[in-house]
Amino acid sequence: MSHFSELSTLPPDALLGLMTAFRADPRGDKYDLGVGVYKDEAGETPILTSVKKAEARLLAAQATKVYEGPRGNTDYCGYIEDFVFGKDHPARQEGRTISFTTPGGCGALFQGVSLMRRTGTNRVWVSKPTWPNHPNVVKSLGLEVMEYAYARDGEFYRLGMLADLSTAEAGDGVIIQGPCHNPTGIDPHVDDWRALGAMAKEKGLLVMLDVAYHGFAQSLAHDMDGVRAFMDEAGEAMVAYSCSKNFGLYRERTGCFLVLGETQAAITAAATHVADNGRATWSMPPAHGAGIVAAILGDAELRAEWETELNAMRTRMKGLRASLSDTLVAATGSNALAALKAQNGMFSQLPVSAAQTVELRDKHGVYMPSSGRINIAGLNPKDIPVLGKILAGYL
Repeated sequence: MSHFSELSTLPPDALLGLMTAFRADPRGDKYDLGVGVYKDEAGETPILTSVKKAEARLLAAQATKVYEGPRGNTDYCGYIEDFVFGKDHPARQEGRTISFTTPGGCGALFQGVSLMRRTGTNRVWVSKPTWPNHPNVVKSLGLEVMEYAYARDGEFYRLGMLADLSTAEAGDGVIIQGPCHNPTGIDPHVDDWRALGAMAKEKGLLVMLDVAYHGFAQSLAHDMDGVRAFMDEAGEAMVAYSCSKNFGLYRERTGCFLVLGETQAAITAAATHVADNGRATWSMPPAHGAGIVAAILGDAELRAEWETELNAMRTRMKGLRASLSDTLVAATGSNALAALKAQNGMFSQLPVSAAQTVELRDKHGVYMPSSGRINIAGLNPKDIPVLGKILAGYL
């Protein structure tokens, strides 16, 4: 008898199934709004020029493939700390921060939820809706998933979120997304972030901020304003940072896990647990993607080129978002979809039912998850007029 015969077959990943169905669809007129990657006007996800140059330099200079240690590339970690905390944050001088290279943003999330569990956390709150892998990671580590209200009528629902989290207990974990919330594209204002940080401190909540789209909202400089305002109020926080989107390093799995603590002794202890957990999972973190990022951020010319490319991606997405919003407002005769224009990043969520997403796919070749989340970055300007007419029939 097989040891695996008692296992039940899990359902396939819905988004991966959507990708497969799209590729198999023989229709010439079909629209992929599902996959969460940036696409250019040709429908491709190119390697950034700055990344190609950095990678070439990295390979030319590389003399060994030996492990880099539990933290991975320490230069890379330092640059991500610059992004998250700022260069002059007093906690960095006081030894109250740590940073570890991880296999992508998911590796950082896994580290954060694992650290929550080690502190005694039994349940973790996530936004409703959220990125499906948030509850997946929480459940995989044996913790209970709780939900807090997040958006209403196309805007951030501050009162609902605060009301739900007011019922959280001391020691509960909370995952809050940084700029460019997935799937809604709706972000809190800086004063909302301050209120959330104050609540986290008052109630003794252990919060992880998931930063996966830095630079896709307003700018590299200002996208972290809310995250930093939260940390200033809360005093302690964990951060999962991903370079998949802003550096286009999807398959290189380039992430960073960071922690801000109130005392040096506490953060020193936390570092030993993060190192121990990493050792028990991936042993040593991957080096290639982190090396590319460090090469870019450590060279003024390459950094300037990367920032120009990042700005171009953000500008293109904002243009696509505005165009789709204006088209839907005109096609529906309603101003309800005007909120799309004020949202940020790669994603927004259309008010369609799961059944309607199936009909959109079957009848019109429009592919999106059952949640109604659409990838703004996957749109093509020439398709927006047609898509607007199709979607207007369901909105």
